[in-house]
Amino acid sequence: MESEEAEKARTTLEIHYSDDLPRLVSAWLMSKRSAHTRRSYARGFRNWEAFCRSIDTHPMAARRPHADAYMRSLETSGVPPTSVAHALSTASSFYRYAISIEATDRNPFADVDRPTIDPDHSATEGLTEKEMARLIAAAWELSPRAYALVLLLYTLGLRVDGALSADVSSLGYDRGHRTLTTTKKGGLTTKLPLPPITVDALDGYLAGRTEGPLFITRTGARLREPEVWKMLRRLAKRADLPQANTIHPHVLRHGFITDALDQGVPLHIVQDAAGHKDPRTTQRYNRARRRLDGHPAYTVAASMAGRLDHHDDGG
Repeated sequence: MESEEAEKARTTLEIHYSDDLPRLVSAWLMSKRSAHTRRSYARGFRNWEAFCRSIDTHPMAARRPHADAYMRSLETSGVPPTSVAHALSTASSFYRYAISIEATDRNPFADVDRPTIDPDHSATEGLTEKEMARLIAAAWELSPRAYALVLLLYTLGLRVDGALSADVSSLGYDRGHRTLTTTKKGGLTTKLPLPPITVDALDGYLAGRTEGPLFITRTGARLREPEVWKMLRRLAKRADLPQANTIHPHVLRHGFITDALDQGVPLHIVQDAAGHKDPRTTQRYNRARRRLDGHPAYTVAASMAGRLDHHDDGG
């Protein structure tokens, strides 16, 4: 049985293709265990397929020069290197799958040079604790749903997909803790403790509701990620944050990790809580927060400002 992501990808492709491509893409997506991965790969393939149509080339007829041209088109459009690398990896994954079931004998992305990625760089624009508090306060003023969702993402460090895929039945109790069982990256499930402030926010939002998706729209449908992006930007404007036009759900997860480290939580515990397989991923957040706060630019500028003030005073 097709997943929602695979079915949507297949039916969209059937508008343009009457051959086996739509079913092949559906099968490839169904080979991925995580719904988050299926959605991400479906978006990535949609971009590659649209590029192929723009140059009048069938995806199954694409060669290395087409893949190189796709990479250059992404780079010249200002797509960040990490996103370019993900786009190339997504397309390559499709062809590797097609080769594995003998639907093709080539992967045009196999030898494409990937962009160089700085392991310490993060495009996420972090918030200070005071800014995060203003965002949470704005969510409380907006609605019980906004307040509960923002607190859940921040206090648990959840990826937005994990929060939106949860149902009310995902809430539970274990050894005195209120808990949330959710799906992690890669399709694995985990049980997380809910702190009291988040429990109160969820109870206030649910108002006795005992079934259905944890977060819903006014019509009762499951809340979707694009709606969360819009909500966060609305909240950021209310909170008068400088990131009002660029904030996204990962900023809350970023805040959870950096604030936990700032509060002295050991790195390995934060790594486990964040679900990072590689400690270097967590360490990247650690270095990033220190690189800005302790940058010598502040020391140099403060020293020079003192000299300039002294000069202005006639000294």
